[in-house]
Amino acid sequence: MRIDRKAETREQLIGATEALICEGGLSAVTTQSVAKKGGFAEGTIYRHFKNRDDLIISTLRERLAGDFDEAVATLERRVGHGDLGENLRAFVAAILPVYNVMAPAVGMLAADPALAAQHAESMSAHCRGPRKFAERLANYFAEEQRLGRISTAIDPHAAGGMLVGLCFYRSLIGHLFGEDPTGLADSEVPAAVTTILTRGMLGQAPPPREPVRPRRVTKTGPRKATA
Repeated sequence: MRIDRKAETREQLIGATEALICEGGLSAVTTQSVAKKGGFAEGTIYRHFKNRDDLIISTLRERLAGDFDEAVATLERRVGHGDLGENLRAFVAAILPVYNVMAPAVGMLAADPALAAQHAESMSAHCRGPRKFAERLANYFAEEQRLGRISTAIDPHAAGGMLVGLCFYRSLIGHLFGEDPTGLADSEVPAAVTTILTRGMLGQAPPPREPVRPRRVTKTGPRKATA
C-alpha cells in the first residue's frame, strides 16, 4: 500500500497545531512552535500552508469542524432508527471532545477580527460552520417529528441549539475558569443533557437531582487521530 507522504506530513502539522491550540490557545501557535511540536523544519510548513493563519484556519476547519461534521452526519443516518436517547447520547459524547479543544480558540478569534473573518469565510466555502450545523440539527429533529418519534410541540431549532449550547457552555467555562458549572464528569454529560431533552420531547418530567457544586476541571490534550 502506497503511503502519501505529503498528506501524512500535512496531517501531522495539523495535529501539532491542534495540540498547541489546546495547550495555549491560538497565541501558542507560531510556525516555529508548530515545526518543533511536529518534529519538522520550519520551511516544511510553507510547502503545505501559505502562512500561520492558513495553518490555523485549516486546522479549525478540517480537524475540529470535520469531527463535528461527522458527528452530525452519524446522527442524520440514525433518523427513524434505534433509541432516540441513545442516538443523542452518542452525538453528545462525540462533540464534547471537539468543544473541549475548540474553547481555547474562541476568545483568540474574537480578539482577531481579520482571522475570525477568514475562518468564517473558509467554513462557509466548505459548507460548514455554526449556521450550517444548526440547520442540519434542526432538520434532524424536524424529521424525527415527522416520523412521530418526538413531540410536535418541540421547536427543532431550539432543540438543536440547546443540545450543542450546553456542551459549548460547559467547555468554555471550564477553559476560562477551570470549573465545570454542571458538576458533571465528561462521561456523565451525554446522559444528563439528553435526559433533559428527551423527557421534554416526550412530555415527561425529568427526575429530581441533588444540587451540585462546580467541580474543578483540567484542560485536556488533543484527541488522538483515528485510522
